[in-house]
Amino acid sequence: MQYSDDELLDEIRKLASELGHPPSLAEFREQGRHSASTYYSRFGSWNEAIEQAGYDPNESDSKVSEADLLEELQRLADDLNKKPTALDMNKHGRYWRSTYKNEFGSWNNALEAAGFESENVGATITDDELIEEINRLATEIGGTPRFKHMEDLGNYDPTTYSQHFGSWNEALDEAGFEPENRGSKITEKELLDEITRLKNKLGDPPSARQMDEIGKYASATYQRHFESWSNAIEIAFD
Repeated sequence: MQYSDDELLDEIRKLASELGHPPSLAEFREQGRHSASTYYSRFGSWNEAIEQAGYDPNESDSKVSEADLLEELQRLADDLNKKPTALDMNKHGRYWRSTYKNEFGSWNNALEAAGFESENVGATITDDELIEEINRLATEIGGTPRFKHMEDLGNYDPTTYSQHFGSWNEALDEAGFEPENRGSKITEKELLDEITRLKNKLGDPPSARQMDEIGKYASATYQRHFESWSNAIEIAFD
C-alpha cells in the first residue's frame, strides 16, 4: 500500500504524542505502523523525517549504553542461534548497525566486545557480494541507495565500498545505478569538511589509511584534488 508523505509523518506525530518526545528509530521500529526503510526512501534519513514532522531530531539511539548494546547483541544471538550479522540487527534487533558503529567504531568491534569472533568483512567480502547488497537495499528503499542508506540499513559499512571500488559513487556505477551527483564534482569544501569531521571524531587529523577505512571519500580522491594527502591536511587546517 502506498502511503502519502502526510500519512507517514502523522504516524511520527502520533507516536511523539504518546511517548512525550519524538520517537527514536528503535522506538519507531517497535511501535510504528510503517517500515523505517520507507522513511529513508521518502525523506533521505530518519532525522530528516523527524524534522519534516515538525520536531528537532534527537540522538537517543547514540546515547544507549554500551552494556545495553551488548546485551541486545547477545539476545539476538540467542534468538537466532547464531552470531548475528549487521543485517540481522537491522532487521530483527532493537538498534541499528550504525548505533553499534558509533559506539564501538565498527560492527566487528562490537562483535568482539560481545565475545564473538569478528567477521573480517573487509578481507573476505567479494565485490559481487557488495554489489548484491546494493541491489537488495535498492529494492528495500525503492530507489538508488545513498551512502547514508547503506550506513543505517545495509549489511556492510559503506566505507568498505570505497576500499573496494574507490568511492561510493563508483560502487553505484558498478551496480548499474546512476549516482545522484552525476555530472557534478565533489567540492573542495565537502572534501575538507570530511577531514574535519574525522579529526573531531578521532581527536587528531586522520591519516590517508583512516580516511580509506572510515571516511566518506577515498584518499585517492584527495590526491587527485590536492596532489597529495599531506597537502589536503595542510589546507584543511591552515
